[in-house]
Amino acid sequence: MKEQLIEKFENDMKKRSYFLRLLLVIDQFFNVLFWNGSQDETISSHVGRRIKSGKANRFEKLLCKFLSKLESEHCKKSLGE
Repeated sequence: MKEQLIEKFENDMKKRSYFLRLLLVIDQFFNVLFWNGSQDETISSHVGRRIKSGKANRFEKLLCKFLSKLESEHCKKSLGE
């Protein structure tokens, strides 16, 4: 178990640059601050789940529409992040 966590950490360090990891942490911070979401989840993932369950408000739907202009189906792709 411990070895798997270390391997996951090392793979993440190789996969994402310092700047991208910093942006991810900021994203997760605002998910907790504004949505009372999990510290391990991005705003896109959280809002994507709310849309999928039919609980999203208008702002959340607009946010995902905006993000989808940057990356097609961004919130849907981010589920589980």
